[in-house]
Amino acid sequence: MPDVTLVSPYPRAGERHGGASGVASYTANLAHALAGEGADVTVVAPFEDGEPEVARDGRVRVERRFGRGPGALPRALRAARETGAPAVHLQHETFLYGGPSSVPGLVTGLAGLRRDGAAGVVTMHHVVDAQTVDRRFTALHRVAAPAAVARAGLDVVRTSIRRLADRVIVHEPAFTRAVPGATVVPHGIETTPTPPRAEARERLGLDRFTVLCFGFVAPYKGLEPALDAARLAGGQVELVVAGGEHPRLAGSGDRYLDELRAAHPHARFTGRVPDAEVADWFAAADLALFLYPQPVSASGALALALAHGTPVAMSPQMGETTGAPRAVVVPTDPAPLALKLRRLAATPAAVDVLRTAAADLRADRTWPAVARRHLGIYEEVGDADRAAGGRLRAA
Repeated sequence: MPDVTLVSPYPRAGERHGGASGVASYTANLAHALAGEGADVTVVAPFEDGEPEVARDGRVRVERRFGRGPGALPRALRAARETGAPAVHLQHETFLYGGPSSVPGLVTGLAGLRRDGAAGVVTMHHVVDAQTVDRRFTALHRVAAPAAVARAGLDVVRTSIRRLADRVIVHEPAFTRAVPGATVVPHGIETTPTPPRAEARERLGLDRFTVLCFGFVAPYKGLEPALDAARLAGGQVELVVAGGEHPRLAGSGDRYLDELRAAHPHARFTGRVPDAEVADWFAAADLALFLYPQPVSASGALALALAHGTPVAMSPQMGETTGAPRAVVVPTDPAPLALKLRRLAATPAAVDVLRTAAADLRADRTWPAVARRHLGIYEEVGDADRAAGGRLRAA
């Protein structure tokens, strides 16, 4: 009987940064960190072609027990309850379990969990203040529904989670404005080897000041002003968009990535980055740039940049959400941003200022620290007497 069962997408065997969402990578890191702190962990994940229904990923048991779609969450949470864990922890993002048709199952699944007596914890990876949902928001996030319908739907999701979960977790203090009473546990930062910068740059063929925009390519990430600024900055600066098309856009007929490539031939688009090359990109880049105009979640790519000590810069909106030092906030208008990039390219000391300022964001965000925070939450909401040995095994 596990101490906790996580419900989430999960990468394929042998991967850590795989899966159809950054939530999969997050869950893999959390599961292994919990196991590293002594907990017995099971993950209930969706079926994946070629993946066994039950497998071990190191010390983590992975059970692929449900398909995406209308009944995904009721089936997933029922399967999690069947593991016997005293705490079930759902990783939630609005369309993570199969698009709009999967959303109504959230209420059914959480109500069943509560009825069966299991403690339910929900991490909201996607936090939206419903009052901010307008036509601009729906266009930015490629939501087909009218703004009023999207606003009502997101409000139902938020209120249902607050009503039915024993504890709600968000990653940044700013998100508690939309989810009052939520517990803030930051996105974890990996402890991972970083290759020598010169070797990484040689492997990747980089010879200019390199600005990195990393992760799934989607309209809500503010890539257009970054690309326009790099064009205005001229030959001093190379902008790299390192990541494949966002899974939510794939197969939808949305040609966002193709149109972005065609409009910005000066930039380098890598496509999906294999796990083995992730560290190289963050070691090689001079700057990781995050120009999200309306952040609704923590950034896994930002966590990777911090893990590898890559200098970061971000939009004012991203800076406010993360509580970042003022020094790392940059303008989002292309012309002043281009000027800032040229100055950074010409002044290594200015880049070091960003590196030092970004280091403040690392505090208390290592995965072992994040895992211990979670174990404390599971203790608080779960029936501790049902765990092996009488207590959840927090170190």
